[in-house]
Amino acid sequence: MIEKSKFYLRNYLPKENIEFNYESQIIKIDFQKDKFEKHNEFNNSDYTILSINKLQKKEDSLNLAIDLKNLLSFALGKRIIFNKQSYFLDDKETVINKEMVESSNSGPQIIPDLEIKDFLLNSLPIWRKLSNCEKNNFYTIFDYLNQTREGFIEDRILRTVQAWECSANYWTDEVELSDDFKDLKKRISETFKHWKKETGYIDTNGALGSSYKSVLEQEKLMLRLENFISENKLNKECFNLDLKKMKNMRDSVVHQGKIDITGNSAIEILEPCIKCLQLIILKKLNYNGLVMDSKNNWRTDNNINNYFK
Repeated sequence: MIEKSKFYLRNYLPKENIEFNYESQIIKIDFQKDKFEKHNEFNNSDYTILSINKLQKKEDSLNLAIDLKNLLSFALGKRIIFNKQSYFLDDKETVINKEMVESSNSGPQIIPDLEIKDFLLNSLPIWRKLSNCEKNNFYTIFDYLNQTREGFIEDRILRTVQAWECSANYWTDEVELSDDFKDLKKRISETFKHWKKETGYIDTNGALGSSYKSVLEQEKLMLRLENFISENKLNKECFNLDLKKMKNMRDSVVHQGKIDITGNSAIEILEPCIKCLQLIILKKLNYNGLVMDSKNNWRTDNNINNYFK
């Protein structure tokens, strides 16, 4: 058993200290600003400390800390980790150093700094009820989104589409092709079958046959994404959201290694796709507060409910 634990967060310099109660646990996130300014360096592993006060098992405290840092990673658009852990009992401290995987990638921050406490208070009860598999699904999407702000535009496009595809697979049901596409699939299949017989072509490992089927599977994916947006009641009129253009850019990257439009044009398609998925995830986590937004290069904070029907 332990009385208190501390986790030294990296990649997070909060604007204000945070404190709240959760299930009889006192949770604090303290930024040691004086110490940070004195050393004048960004190595913040010693400057931001997540502490959890409660008499409990060490594993329970660690699991809560992991949940908190994962939620922070999504809210801030960057991977938050801790390598150093401290556990206290009867004035004795046990220190554990265990390196976590760090990443230099980043994504757009969605929760304003001064709303982080409210975000944690809203989302933590929902998050804690999820199974480990469900948490891993969320975190997979978090990690893709947190690779969409910097680097080559082609990589950012791929990561954004991967995040949307994962969301559809995790949170929507399979869909059927429309009757027109079913008829097309049947005709192509019959033509391909006759062509192989006439030419004696051997489709090694079914590679050629899989290629035309894959195109139709992508059509099913687009239907699932539209269902995903509709089911979550996102108001598309608030955004210039065009998932079809996004997918077309992704296809260009996969098949040609590049996009056919300028980087600025690509970003105009990319950014609404990232923002909309972030908002849907926030709704799934029961967040009802302010989110970061920008218009004409001016930063504004709007209530998330303004983006939903």
